[in-house]
Amino acid sequence: MKPTAHHRDQYFEYSRAIMMFQDMDIYGHLNNSLHNQYYDNAINRYLSLEGGLCMHSSPVIGLIVNSGCNYFSEVSWPENEYLDVGVRVNKLGRSSVQYAAALFIPGEDLALAQGTMTHVWVDRASRESVPIPDEVRAAMQEILYSEQ
Repeated sequence: MKPTAHHRDQYFEYSRAIMMFQDMDIYGHLNNSLHNQYYDNAINRYLSLEGGLCMHSSPVIGLIVNSGCNYFSEVSWPENEYLDVGVRVNKLGRSSVQYAAALFIPGEDLALAQGTMTHVWVDRASRESVPIPDEVRAAMQEILYSEQ
């Protein structure tokens, strides 16, 4: 089944990504490697601000074990200096979570790209799988998406 672009209202948390000249590829549009960086940044920003995760010292951390992206339209600089990055949680398990994130041109409703990332939560030292910490889980539940 061919993926379709999500609507802005299918995401709960938004942050802003700044596009710069050096972010463009030889074809004049946003380099595809940056899409996942924008997603990762927005997800970890949310977990830090709302879930109390400290990237430097939390004893439990999330490691990406899977990611993917679908592209629907191109975006270029300087026509667009900013992108809105929407985040949500698709699936929430005991020790893993699948996020969805999407890029939107400010003021536009349809995603120009959207992707998923899966974190498995592990003990920082042993790298053994552990339950998602309660405070982080509560933040994830705030942005848990269920299709109606």
